[in-house]
Amino acid sequence: MATIKSVQRLKRSEGVEKFIEALEQDGGVIIEDFTDIATLERANAEVRPWIEKQKTAQGVQVGALGGKTRTVTRLVMRSPTVREKFYADPLHQALCEHFLALETTTWYGDNAKTNISHPLLSIAIAFDIPPGTSAQGLHRDDKNHHARHTEASHYSRNRDMLLGLFVPGCDTFQANGATRVAPGSHLWGDEKPYFGPDGTQGVVDAELKKGEAFIMLGSLYHGGGAYEKPVTSNADIESRTIYAMFSCTGVHRQEEISFLSYPVEEVRTYSKTVQERLGWKQSEPNLGWVDLKSPEFLLQG
Repeated sequence: MATIKSVQRLKRSEGVEKFIEALEQDGGVIIEDFTDIATLERANAEVRPWIEKQKTAQGVQVGALGGKTRTVTRLVMRSPTVREKFYADPLHQALCEHFLALETTTWYGDNAKTNISHPLLSIAIAFDIPPGTSAQGLHRDDKNHHARHTEASHYSRNRDMLLGLFVPGCDTFQANGATRVAPGSHLWGDEKPYFGPDGTQGVVDAELKKGEAFIMLGSLYHGGGAYEKPVTSNADIESRTIYAMFSCTGVHRQEEISFLSYPVEEVRTYSKTVQERLGWKQSEPNLGWVDLKSPEFLLQG
């Protein structure tokens, strides 16, 4: 019987190349030392009031989300910590750049011109999942961009248009619905996948401790696990909270319309990295301008 692949667990000190190798090989990787507990608890404190507002409201019924799932949208505005410590994290941004930046050389008459299009933040959202939530069907998140996949034996550059970062607000494990992933499925084609008669063949739990993070390619089959019943004595307040941030290539439409979600007055206070990832810098050569100029001039003043 073949051994089921596990999700590789790496530390920052092992270097960005190791993370690239793991993502190319398996489609996902865990960063063991992504953040410290104090920073994570600060993010939890910033987001929790928004979650509490939804507890008396009906859960979200969008796409693959269960009806009990509570969400916090416009997350980079509502949590400065998520925005500047998680999303703008240098290792995460380096991986976004490696997998999503597009570099092309074109000809204009006799002159060759090389342009680079940098990634965009597609969506930043918090999920708060209570007990009694069923497992998601395994799926690929690049479905929103109508991505098409050709089966491959090895990874090739620019195969993906989406990369996701998951930071747990609590420990996640099988009993409270840790994300299930199928390592290697990012190399599959678009035929119906087969996960065995019980749906678990080749599927593992990407269990995370507080302070860790999971990064995956948009082509990786995954899904939230079943959170059938409480695992603590605090059933009324127990939940699994995840901060999810997806980046797309600079030539694809963002899932969340950033220019309507984040007022310019807010964006002026953000780091340059976040401003650019929200689309406040032109994608070269000529995508995303205002009055034929790259839009960052509108952030001045």
